[in-house]
Amino acid sequence: MKKVFLKSLSLGLILMGCVATQPVQKTEPEPTEDIKNKAQEEYSIGYEYLKQGKYDDALSHFNEAVKIYPKFYSAYIALGQIYRAKFEIAKAESIYNFAKRIDPKDTRAYEGLAALYTDKKRYGEAISEYNYALQFDSTNTNILNGLGFVYTKMKDYNNALAYYYKALKFEPENLVAIKAIANIYLEENKPDEAIKYLETLKTKKPEAIDVRELLAKTYLDLKYYDNAIGEYNYLISRKPDYYFYYLQLGSIYAKQKKYKDAEKQYLEAKRLASDNPLPIFYIADLYISKNNLNEAENMVRQAMKLSPDDDYGYVLLGDIYERRGFQRKGVWDKKKTPSNLSEAKAALNLLKQAQGYYNQARDNAQFSVYTRTEIERCDNWIKQLEEDIWFYGGHKK
Repeated sequence: MKKVFLKSLSLGLILMGCVATQPVQKTEPEPTEDIKNKAQEEYSIGYEYLKQGKYDDALSHFNEAVKIYPKFYSAYIALGQIYRAKFEIAKAESIYNFAKRIDPKDTRAYEGLAALYTDKKRYGEAISEYNYALQFDSTNTNILNGLGFVYTKMKDYNNALAYYYKALKFEPENLVAIKAIANIYLEENKPDEAIKYLETLKTKKPEAIDVRELLAKTYLDLKYYDNAIGEYNYLISRKPDYYFYYLQLGSIYAKQKKYKDAEKQYLEAKRLASDNPLPIFYIADLYISKNNLNEAENMVRQAMKLSPDDDYGYVLLGDIYERRGFQRKGVWDKKKTPSNLSEAKAALNLLKQAQGYYNQARDNAQFSVYTRTEIERCDNWIKQLEEDIWFYGGHKK
Protein backbone atom coordinates (compact mmCIF):
# COMPACT_ATOMS: atom_id res chain seq x y z
CA MET A 1 0.00 0.00 0.00
CA LYS A 2 2.87 2.36 0.83
CA LYS A 3 4.46 1.71 -2.57
CA VAL A 4 1.14 2.44 -4.30
CA PHE A 5 0.79 5.69 -2.39
CA LEU A 6 4.38 6.76 -3.22
CA LYS A 7 3.81 5.91 -6.85
CA SER A 8 0.59 7.95 -6.78
CA LEU A 9 2.37 10.87 -5.16
CA SER A 10 5.26 10.80 -7.63
CA LEU A 11 2.88 10.63 -10.58
CA GLY A 12 0.91 13.50 -9.10
CA LEU A 13 4.08 15.58 -8.87
CA ILE A 14 4.97 14.70 -12.47
CA LEU A 15 1.51 15.81 -13.53
CA MET A 16 1.83 19.06 -11.66
CA GLY A 17 5.06 19.71 -13.52
CA CYS A 18 3.22 19.08 -16.76
CA VAL A 19 0.49 21.45 -15.72
CA ALA A 20 2.96 24.17 -14.94
CA THR A 21 5.22 23.90 -17.99
CA GLN A 22 3.73 22.05 -20.94
CA PRO A 23 1.28 23.55 -23.43
CA VAL A 24 -1.34 21.37 -25.04
CA GLN A 25 -0.02 20.11 -28.36
CA LYS A 26 -2.81 20.73 -30.83
CA THR A 27 -0.95 18.91 -33.61
CA GLU A 28 -0.70 15.61 -31.73
CA PRO A 29 -2.58 12.76 -33.43
CA GLU A 30 -5.67 11.42 -31.73
CA PRO A 31 -4.95 8.37 -29.57
CA THR A 32 -6.24 5.02 -30.70
CA GLU A 33 -9.47 3.60 -29.33
CA ASP A 34 -7.40 1.00 -27.49
CA ILE A 35 -5.50 3.73 -25.64
CA LYS A 36 -8.72 5.56 -24.80
CA ASN A 37 -10.30 2.35 -23.53
CA LYS A 38 -7.35 1.59 -21.26
CA ALA A 39 -7.47 5.12 -19.87
CA GLN A 40 -11.22 4.79 -19.35
CA GLU A 41 -10.71 1.56 -17.40
CA GLU A 42 -8.31 3.33 -15.03
CA TYR A 43 -10.72 6.25 -14.75
CA SER A 44 -13.66 3.97 -13.91
CA ILE A 45 -11.70 2.24 -11.15
CA GLY A 46 -10.57 5.60 -9.78
CA TYR A 47 -14.12 6.92 -9.85
CA GLU A 48 -15.34 4.03 -7.72
CA TYR A 49 -12.64 4.81 -5.16
CA LEU A 50 -13.58 8.50 -5.32
CA LYS A 51 -17.22 7.70 -4.50
CA GLN A 52 -16.00 5.77 -1.46
CA GLY A 53 -13.80 8.65 -0.30
CA LYS A 54 -10.61 6.60 -0.84
CA TYR A 55 -8.70 9.51 -2.29
CA ASP A 56 -5.19 8.06 -2.43
CA ASP A 57 -6.37 4.96 -4.29
CA ALA A 58 -8.42 7.13 -6.63
CA LEU A 59 -5.43 9.40 -7.28
CA SER A 60 -3.32 6.46 -8.36
CA HIS A 61 -5.83 5.40 -11.01
CA PHE A 62 -6.65 8.89 -12.27
CA ASN A 63 -2.95 9.65 -12.61
CA GLU A 64 -2.52 6.41 -14.54
CA ALA A 65 -5.44 7.42 -16.78
CA VAL A 66 -3.83 10.74 -17.76
CA LYS A 67 -0.47 9.04 -18.19
CA ILE A 68 -2.07 6.74 -20.76
CA TYR A 69 -4.14 9.52 -22.34
CA PRO A 70 -2.67 12.97 -21.51
CA LYS A 71 -5.73 14.87 -22.79
CA PHE A 72 -8.26 12.92 -20.70
CA TYR A 73 -10.33 15.91 -19.56
CA SER A 74 -12.64 14.08 -17.15
CA ALA A 75 -9.68 12.55 -15.32
CA TYR A 76 -8.21 16.00 -14.70
CA ILE A 77 -11.57 17.18 -13.35
CA ALA A 78 -11.57 14.21 -10.97
CA LEU A 79 -8.02 15.01 -9.87
CA GLY A 80 -9.12 18.58 -9.15
CA GLN A 81 -12.03 17.30 -7.07
CA ILE A 82 -9.71 15.11 -5.01
CA TYR A 83 -7.17 17.84 -4.34
CA ARG A 84 -10.01 20.18 -3.41
CA ALA A 85 -11.34 17.56 -0.98
CA LYS A 86 -7.83 17.14 0.46
CA PHE A 87 -7.54 20.96 0.84
CA GLU A 88 -4.54 21.01 -1.50
CA ILE A 89 -5.77 24.21 -3.07
CA ALA A 90 -2.76 25.11 -5.23
CA LYS A 91 -2.73 21.67 -6.88
CA ALA A 92 -6.47 21.72 -7.51
CA GLU A 93 -6.31 25.23 -8.98
CA SER A 94 -3.40 24.31 -11.27
CA ILE A 95 -5.11 21.16 -12.54
CA TYR A 96 -8.40 22.94 -13.26
CA ASN A 97 -6.53 25.64 -15.20
CA PHE A 98 -4.72 22.94 -17.17
CA ALA A 99 -8.06 21.28 -17.97
CA LYS A 100 -9.37 24.61 -19.30
CA ARG A 101 -6.54 24.59 -21.85
CA ILE A 102 -7.43 21.06 -22.98
CA ASP A 103 -11.04 22.01 -23.70
CA PRO A 104 -11.82 25.71 -23.17
CA LYS A 105 -15.51 25.20 -23.91
CA ASP A 106 -16.19 22.46 -21.34
CA THR A 107 -17.60 24.25 -18.29
CA ARG A 108 -16.58 21.71 -15.65
CA ALA A 109 -13.13 23.20 -15.06
CA TYR A 110 -14.62 26.67 -14.59
CA GLU A 111 -17.18 25.23 -12.19
CA GLY A 112 -14.45 23.42 -10.26
CA LEU A 113 -12.39 26.59 -9.94
CA ALA A 114 -15.46 28.59 -8.91
CA ALA A 115 -16.34 26.07 -6.20
CA LEU A 116 -12.72 26.10 -5.04
CA TYR A 117 -12.69 29.90 -4.82
CA THR A 118 -16.03 29.84 -2.99
CA ASP A 119 -14.51 27.49 -0.40
CA LYS A 120 -11.70 30.01 0.14
CA LYS A 121 -14.13 32.96 0.26
CA ARG A 122 -12.59 34.38 -2.91
CA TYR A 123 -16.06 35.28 -4.07
CA GLY A 124 -15.12 37.74 -6.82
CA GLU A 125 -12.96 35.14 -8.55
CA ALA A 126 -15.69 32.52 -8.14
CA ILE A 127 -18.25 34.79 -9.80
CA SER A 128 -15.83 35.49 -12.68
CA GLU A 129 -15.31 31.77 -13.33
CA TYR A 130 -19.04 31.03 -13.25
CA ASN A 131 -19.80 33.96 -15.57
CA TYR A 132 -17.11 32.80 -17.99
CA ALA A 133 -18.66 29.33 -17.98
CA LEU A 134 -22.07 30.81 -18.76
CA GLN A 135 -20.68 32.07 -22.08
CA PHE A 136 -20.45 28.45 -23.20
CA ASP A 137 -23.60 27.10 -21.53
CA SER A 138 -26.05 29.81 -20.52
CA THR A 139 -28.76 27.37 -19.40
CA ASN A 140 -26.56 25.19 -17.18
CA THR A 141 -28.41 25.01 -13.86
CA ASN A 142 -25.31 23.86 -11.97
CA ILE A 143 -23.62 27.13 -12.92
CA LEU A 144 -26.68 29.22 -12.09
CA ASN A 145 -27.08 27.47 -8.73
CA GLY A 146 -23.37 28.00 -8.10
CA LEU A 147 -23.76 31.73 -8.63
CA GLY A 148 -26.78 31.71 -6.37
CA PHE A 149 -24.74 29.96 -3.69
CA VAL A 150 -21.86 32.46 -3.96
CA TYR A 151 -24.23 35.41 -3.58
CA THR A 152 -25.93 33.64 -0.67
CA LYS A 153 -22.55 33.29 1.06
CA MET A 154 -22.05 37.03 0.46
CA LYS A 155 -25.54 37.61 1.94
CA ASP A 156 -26.52 39.33 -1.31
CA TYR A 157 -29.89 37.63 -1.31
CA ASN A 158 -31.41 39.63 -4.17
CA ASN A 159 -28.78 38.43 -6.64
CA ALA A 160 -28.87 34.94 -5.14
CA LEU A 161 -32.62 34.69 -5.66
CA ALA A 162 -32.29 36.01 -9.21
CA TYR A 163 -29.92 33.20 -10.17
CA TYR A 164 -31.92 30.51 -8.39
CA TYR A 165 -35.11 31.64 -10.11
CA LYS A 166 -33.25 31.64 -13.42
CA ALA A 167 -32.21 28.04 -12.74
CA LEU A 168 -35.86 27.17 -12.16
CA LYS A 169 -36.77 28.81 -15.46
CA PHE A 170 -34.68 26.21 -17.26
CA GLU A 171 -35.39 23.35 -14.85
CA PRO A 172 -38.63 23.98 -12.92
CA GLU A 173 -38.12 20.99 -10.63
CA ASN A 174 -34.52 21.76 -9.67
CA LEU A 175 -34.53 20.88 -5.98
CA VAL A 176 -31.19 22.58 -5.23
CA ALA A 177 -32.68 25.91 -6.28
CA ILE A 178 -35.99 25.21 -4.58
CA LYS A 179 -34.36 24.41 -1.24
CA ALA A 180 -32.02 27.38 -1.54
CA ILE A 181 -34.86 29.82 -2.20
CA ALA A 182 -36.82 28.52 0.79
CA ASN A 183 -33.74 28.74 3.00
CA ILE A 184 -33.07 32.33 1.90
CA TYR A 185 -36.60 33.29 2.89
CA LEU A 186 -36.06 31.61 6.24
CA GLU A 187 -32.71 33.40 6.64
CA GLU A 188 -34.44 36.70 5.92
CA ASN A 189 -37.01 35.81 8.59
CA LYS A 190 -39.77 35.41 6.03
CA PRO A 191 -41.12 32.00 7.04
CA ASP A 192 -44.49 32.64 5.47
CA GLU A 193 -42.80 33.29 2.11
CA ALA A 194 -40.80 30.08 2.45
CA ILE A 195 -43.87 28.04 3.30
CA LYS A 196 -45.96 29.70 0.59
CA TYR A 197 -43.27 28.86 -1.95
CA LEU A 198 -42.96 25.26 -0.81
CA GLU A 199 -46.72 24.76 -0.59
CA THR A 200 -47.15 26.08 -4.14
CA LEU A 201 -44.48 23.69 -5.30
CA LYS A 202 -46.13 20.85 -3.37
CA THR A 203 -49.36 21.55 -5.25
CA LYS A 204 -47.51 21.24 -8.55
CA LYS A 205 -45.48 18.21 -7.51
CA PRO A 206 -47.26 16.56 -4.58
CA GLU A 207 -45.15 13.42 -4.82
CA ALA A 208 -41.74 15.15 -4.76
CA ILE A 209 -40.17 13.60 -1.67
CA ASP A 210 -37.41 16.20 -1.32
CA VAL A 211 -39.93 19.04 -1.37
CA ARG A 212 -42.09 17.37 1.26
CA GLU A 213 -39.02 16.71 3.41
CA LEU A 214 -37.99 20.36 3.29
CA LEU A 215 -41.54 21.48 4.00
CA ALA A 216 -41.77 19.12 6.99
CA LYS A 217 -38.45 20.36 8.36
CA THR A 218 -39.51 23.99 7.84
CA TYR A 219 -42.75 23.42 9.75
CA LEU A 220 -40.78 21.67 12.49
CA ASP A 221 -38.20 24.47 12.76
CA LEU A 222 -40.99 27.04 12.96
CA LYS A 223 -42.80 24.95 15.60
CA TYR A 224 -45.85 24.48 13.37
CA TYR A 225 -46.11 21.02 14.86
CA ASP A 226 -49.48 19.92 13.52
CA ASN A 227 -48.43 20.80 9.96
CA ALA A 228 -45.12 19.02 10.45
CA ILE A 229 -46.91 15.91 11.75
CA GLY A 230 -49.06 15.88 8.62
CA GLU A 231 -46.02 16.07 6.35
CA TYR A 232 -44.08 13.36 8.19
CA ASN A 233 -47.10 11.07 8.16
CA TYR A 234 -47.29 11.55 4.39
CA LEU A 235 -43.56 10.81 4.05
CA ILE A 236 -43.97 7.65 6.13
CA SER A 237 -46.80 6.54 3.83
CA ARG A 238 -44.39 6.91 0.90
CA LYS A 239 -41.30 5.43 2.53
CA PRO A 240 -42.53 3.32 5.46
CA ASP A 241 -39.15 1.67 6.02
CA TYR A 242 -37.17 4.89 6.44
CA TYR A 243 -36.39 5.13 10.15
CA PHE A 244 -35.51 8.84 10.17
CA TYR A 245 -39.09 9.96 9.51
CA TYR A 246 -40.20 8.13 12.66
CA LEU A 247 -37.47 9.87 14.66
CA GLN A 248 -38.62 13.27 13.45
CA LEU A 249 -42.25 12.47 14.15
CA GLY A 250 -41.34 11.17 17.59
CA SER A 251 -39.36 14.32 18.36
CA ILE A 252 -42.44 16.42 17.61
CA TYR A 253 -44.56 14.37 19.99
CA ALA A 254 -41.83 14.67 22.62
CA LYS A 255 -41.88 18.47 22.26
CA GLN A 256 -45.65 18.32 22.75
CA LYS A 257 -45.06 16.12 25.84
CA LYS A 258 -46.96 13.28 24.21
CA TYR A 259 -44.43 10.81 25.51
CA LYS A 260 -46.28 7.59 24.69
CA ASP A 261 -46.71 8.65 21.07
CA ALA A 262 -43.07 9.70 20.93
CA GLU A 263 -41.87 6.39 22.36
CA LYS A 264 -43.98 4.46 19.85
CA GLN A 265 -42.33 6.28 16.95
CA TYR A 266 -38.82 5.88 18.38
CA LEU A 267 -39.32 2.15 18.94
CA GLU A 268 -40.44 1.75 15.34
CA ALA A 269 -37.32 3.61 14.19
CA LYS A 270 -35.23 1.29 16.38
CA ARG A 271 -36.89 -1.74 14.81
CA LEU A 272 -36.20 -0.47 11.30
CA ALA A 273 -32.58 0.47 12.01
CA SER A 274 -31.47 -2.12 14.54
CA ASP A 275 -27.76 -1.50 13.90
CA ASN A 276 -28.07 2.27 14.20
CA PRO A 277 -27.53 3.81 17.66
CA LEU A 278 -29.47 7.00 16.90
CA PRO A 279 -33.01 5.69 17.62
CA ILE A 280 -31.75 4.22 20.90
CA PHE A 281 -30.24 7.56 21.87
CA TYR A 282 -33.58 9.24 21.12
CA ILE A 283 -35.35 6.75 23.37
CA ALA A 284 -32.82 7.44 26.12
CA ASP A 285 -33.35 11.18 25.74
CA LEU A 286 -37.09 10.64 26.05
CA TYR A 287 -36.63 8.61 29.24
CA ILE A 288 -34.50 11.43 30.66
CA SER A 289 -37.37 13.84 29.98
CA LYS A 290 -39.67 11.46 31.87
CA ASN A 291 -37.05 11.17 34.65
CA ASN A 292 -36.70 7.42 34.08
CA LEU A 293 -32.96 7.69 34.59
CA ASN A 294 -32.11 4.02 35.07
CA GLU A 295 -33.94 3.05 31.88
CA ALA A 296 -32.28 5.95 30.11
CA GLU A 297 -28.80 4.84 31.17
CA ASN A 298 -29.52 1.28 30.07
CA MET A 299 -30.49 2.59 26.64
CA VAL A 300 -27.39 4.76 26.34
CA ARG A 301 -25.13 1.85 27.29
CA GLN A 302 -26.91 -0.30 24.71
CA ALA A 303 -26.41 2.32 21.99
CA MET A 304 -22.76 2.82 22.87
CA LYS A 305 -22.10 -0.86 22.27
CA LEU A 306 -22.97 -0.08 18.66
CA SER A 307 -21.01 3.18 18.62
CA PRO A 308 -18.55 3.27 21.56
CA ASP A 309 -17.16 6.77 21.00
CA ASP A 310 -20.37 8.55 20.04
CA ASP A 311 -20.41 12.00 21.64
CA TYR A 312 -24.21 11.99 21.77
CA GLY A 313 -23.93 9.12 24.23
CA TYR A 314 -21.55 11.06 26.46
CA VAL A 315 -23.90 14.06 26.43
CA LEU A 316 -26.82 11.89 27.49
CA LEU A 317 -24.78 10.22 30.24
CA GLY A 318 -23.85 13.69 31.42
CA ASP A 319 -27.54 14.62 31.53
CA ILE A 320 -28.40 11.46 33.47
CA TYR A 321 -25.72 11.93 36.12
CA GLU A 322 -26.39 15.65 36.37
CA ARG A 323 -30.05 14.94 37.11
CA ARG A 324 -29.15 12.32 39.67
CA GLY A 325 -26.72 14.70 41.29
CA PHE A 326 -29.25 17.51 41.32
CA GLN A 327 -31.86 15.23 42.90
CA ARG A 328 -29.46 14.18 45.68
CA LYS A 329 -28.48 17.80 46.14
CA GLY A 330 -32.18 18.62 46.58
CA VAL A 331 -32.42 16.06 49.39
CA TRP A 332 -29.36 17.62 51.02
CA ASP A 333 -30.65 21.19 50.63
CA LYS A 334 -33.85 20.25 52.48
CA LYS A 335 -31.93 18.86 55.44
CA LYS A 336 -28.42 20.22 55.89
CA THR A 337 -27.25 18.33 58.96
CA PRO A 338 -24.11 16.27 59.73
CA SER A 339 -26.23 13.12 59.83
CA ASN A 340 -27.39 13.78 56.27
CA LEU A 341 -23.92 14.53 54.93
CA SER A 342 -23.90 11.36 52.83
CA GLU A 343 -26.46 12.99 50.52
CA ALA A 344 -24.13 15.93 49.88
CA LYS A 345 -21.21 13.61 49.16
CA ALA A 346 -23.32 11.45 46.85
CA ALA A 347 -24.50 14.53 44.97
CA LEU A 348 -20.93 15.78 44.68
CA ASN A 349 -19.73 12.48 43.25
CA LEU A 350 -22.58 12.28 40.73
CA LEU A 351 -22.04 15.83 39.51
CA LYS A 352 -18.33 15.19 39.03
CA GLN A 353 -19.20 12.11 36.98
CA ALA A 354 -21.57 14.26 34.92
CA GLN A 355 -18.77 16.73 34.25
CA GLY A 356 -16.53 13.88 33.16
CA TYR A 357 -19.06 12.71 30.59
CA TYR A 358 -19.72 16.23 29.32
CA ASN A 359 -15.98 16.77 28.94
CA GLN A 360 -15.85 13.81 26.56
CA ALA A 361 -18.08 15.71 24.11
CA ARG A 362 -17.12 19.34 24.73
CA ASP A 363 -14.92 19.59 21.61
CA ASN A 364 -17.70 18.39 19.33
CA ALA A 365 -19.07 21.46 17.50
CA GLN A 366 -22.61 20.08 17.66
CA PHE A 367 -22.56 19.81 21.46
CA SER A 368 -19.89 22.34 22.44
CA VAL A 369 -22.12 25.17 23.70
CA TYR A 370 -24.49 22.84 25.55
CA THR A 371 -21.79 20.78 27.26
CA ARG A 372 -19.78 23.80 28.34
CA THR A 373 -22.93 25.37 29.80
CA GLU A 374 -23.75 22.20 31.73
CA ILE A 375 -20.16 21.81 32.93
CA GLU A 376 -20.32 25.33 34.34
CA ARG A 377 -23.69 24.61 35.96
CA CYS A 378 -22.28 21.46 37.58
CA ASP A 379 -19.22 23.39 38.69
CA ASN A 380 -21.35 25.92 40.57
CA TRP A 381 -23.25 23.15 42.37
CA ILE A 382 -20.00 21.32 43.15
CA LYS A 383 -18.54 24.42 44.77
CA GLN A 384 -21.66 24.84 46.92
CA LEU A 385 -21.54 21.20 47.98
CA GLU A 386 -17.82 21.31 48.77
CA GLU A 387 -18.39 24.33 51.00
CA ASP A 388 -21.29 22.58 52.74
CA ILE A 389 -19.30 19.37 53.23
CA TRP A 390 -16.42 21.35 54.72
CA PHE A 391 -18.75 23.36 56.98
CA TYR A 392 -20.82 20.40 58.20
CA GLY A 393 -17.88 18.21 59.04
CA GLY A 394 -16.09 17.27 55.88
CA HIS A 395 -12.93 19.09 57.05
CA LYS A 396 -12.71 17.10 60.28
CA LYS A 397 -10.46 14.07 60.57
